[in-house]
Amino acid sequence: MGGDGAGRRSGVRALDVVEQVVLYERDAQLKHWDALNAKAGVMLGFAGALAALAPADVNALVDVGRLTAVAGALVAVWAFWPRGYGSVKVRAFRERYLASEPTFARLHLTDSQIAAAEELAVTLDRKATRVKWAMALLAAAAMLVAVGLIVN
Repeated sequence: MGGDGAGRRSGVRALDVVEQVVLYERDAQLKHWDALNAKAGVMLGFAGALAALAPADVNALVDVGRLTAVAGALVAVWAFWPRGYGSVKVRAFRERYLASEPTFARLHLTDSQIAAAEELAVTLDRKATRVKWAMALLAAAAMLVAVGLIVN
């Protein structure tokens, strides 16, 4: 066993704590994922409505506003577009670790979840940036249409 009297777990004494933090982070990331998808959906809906409902051929400002709304809708679709968010392939995990010591399997599962969380963090940053761009384009489109209608 281990040299410190704690057995094989001597190198992973805090595994329970690490697992809890990783699970909390993954849960927070998945909630953020859902929130960003909801926001992208709202941006898509409003941008589509603005592009469809703004009158055509009023003046150049309104036309540019409609085009900006379409651009915002496309960016929202890009943000909303399905992507993988990292998950454990449970069948492969079972086959590989069924005969392993539980602590060894838990450690590798935790390491896999950490890697998935790191990858998801990058994806979430990109998704959030796209939602922000969609929001900015929608705001610009609304202003252009409003000003174009006032000027007319």
